[in-house]
Amino acid sequence: MCGIFYKSNFYTKTDEKRFIRACNLLNHRGPDDYGFLFNKEHSFGHKRLAIREIEKAKQPMSILNDHLIYNGELYNQEDLLPKLSEPLEFESDTLLLLKLLMSYKERILKDLNGIFAFVYTHLDEVWIVRDMFGVKPLYYTFYNQDILVSSEIKSILEYTNHRVIDKDGLCELLGMGPSHSQGKTIFKDIYELKPGHYLKWKKGSPIEEHVYYQLEAKEFHLSYKDTKKRVRFLLDRAIQRQMISDVDLSTFLSGGLDSSIISTIVAMHKDTLDTYSISYENSEFKENAFERSRDSDFTHLVSDAISSTQHDIMIDNSSLVEGLKKAVLIRDTPGMTDIDSSMYFLATKIREKHRLGLSGECADEVFGGYPWFYEKKRKLSTFPWIRNLDYKESLLSPKYKKILHLKEYVMNEFQTAIQETPTLPSDSRTTIRDRQLSYINMKYFMTNLLDRKDRLTMAASIEVRVPFCDKDLVDFLYNVPFQYKYRNKVEKKLLRDAYEGTVIDEVIQRKKSPYPKSNSSEYHEEVVQLLKHTLEDKNSILYEIFDIEKIQAIIDSKEELEVPWYGQLMRKTAFLAYLYQIDYWFKAYKIKLEME
Repeated sequence: MCGIFYKSNFYTKTDEKRFIRACNLLNHRGPDDYGFLFNKEHSFGHKRLAIREIEKAKQPMSILNDHLIYNGELYNQEDLLPKLSEPLEFESDTLLLLKLLMSYKERILKDLNGIFAFVYTHLDEVWIVRDMFGVKPLYYTFYNQDILVSSEIKSILEYTNHRVIDKDGLCELLGMGPSHSQGKTIFKDIYELKPGHYLKWKKGSPIEEHVYYQLEAKEFHLSYKDTKKRVRFLLDRAIQRQMISDVDLSTFLSGGLDSSIISTIVAMHKDTLDTYSISYENSEFKENAFERSRDSDFTHLVSDAISSTQHDIMIDNSSLVEGLKKAVLIRDTPGMTDIDSSMYFLATKIREKHRLGLSGECADEVFGGYPWFYEKKRKLSTFPWIRNLDYKESLLSPKYKKILHLKEYVMNEFQTAIQETPTLPSDSRTTIRDRQLSYINMKYFMTNLLDRKDRLTMAASIEVRVPFCDKDLVDFLYNVPFQYKYRNKVEKKLLRDAYEGTVIDEVIQRKKSPYPKSNSSEYHEEVVQLLKHTLEDKNSILYEIFDIEKIQAIIDSKEELEVPWYGQLMRKTAFLAYLYQIDYWFKAYKIKLEME
């Protein structure tokens, strides 16, 4: 994987020293090589993490007047190669993509299956493209009429020095956060290119945004038996395609269904395999509605069954706390607190031996694994992972209650998502609800998890691939009836049945358990002390935004939050850590508030 940075020169000349300095902030995304190209119309910067064709495939890659900077992998190269009239000079998906773009321009995008973000130019034309589901990040802004594009926001901030948060940005941070609305970021005038979209721009013309991929509702007629076979074929193929590499790969293994399937299939095609899991220092396991069993009881069962070398990584509380600041600098925003810290810590340990990993993200979104999919009694009236908007508003200072209207902001985004859900005229009310749940999970919840995985692993210079996010698999599953996915009151029953007899029975029967978080009382107390110290500064942004008496009451209370701040497990300790991250972020990034 890589980091890319681009600026058009249509209206302003690029400050090359500043451009290079901004691009160098992406060094963690590409420690193996770098390249810059400055010409009359365009400026390109590239940081490379070499995974395939290590000696060749230098970037920016140019053929005459066509240039490409690319971050990603194409998994269906065997389908794409025949579209070229001549064979490639060397094996490289970068070269393949460049030649396909030269021949077909944007018409080729619908045929790509992979994870990618790239900028392609031909003379004074520019195409800016992001993959179907947002596995790879891509941000842009306009600067003196020219466009700036980057894998991470930090490079844009460095070049423009424009660090402003307006009302919408605060609504994203406090209402949608740590997820975000489609196409938006917290920063004013900085946008995220939506998954499945591309921008097209020609000098002298207005910029155009187009959709090249979207989920499509179709009639479904397969039997359960045939559906199960199809799922097995598509996922096996996705895993095997994503194993292709010129460096050794590892897998993330929690002992849950999703990571165990990937690890099991990978082990069938490798002589040796390293698997990795994370746990927390002095973290007492507490069973609840979402966490029914500890990962460590299952990881070694799977590892023994597939003969992998299992690495049990434990993060100590001091690293977990210190990681709260590091994660903000990595993500350029506050995030999922201890879950982010531990992900980065795990990635640094994997990087000691590997630069490539496969992970089980997206399975719950595409197979309907979360409780909100099958708890039908719950009305679909907002994002299921944001259920506490009245409470969130109650914590704001009187000034910001009047300014922000958090609930209205989030509900407007929710209604937009519901209305754009692909459906069929023949769909029943139940089917429509199932499709809506699937759609909003993939467009909002899944993209947040993908962004988290990319940013925190690429910060350690690791490429992570996500087979459950395979285009063909997701297209198929969107139209599979929910009663196939949730069968006999068992979540992801379709996936379990597809791999019964391949994955060990203990995992096939294991109740879903989310990514682990810390239940350490020592960690909680350290977070409390951090926040108390933060609040000693009366100039903290927290005094501006929040009702501090209410925040102080939460700190002092022994009670848990009645409803998580976000998702299933972002409860009191994580919320307090989120407040700490907000203060640190405002100070570290020298952010200005603009509430007019």
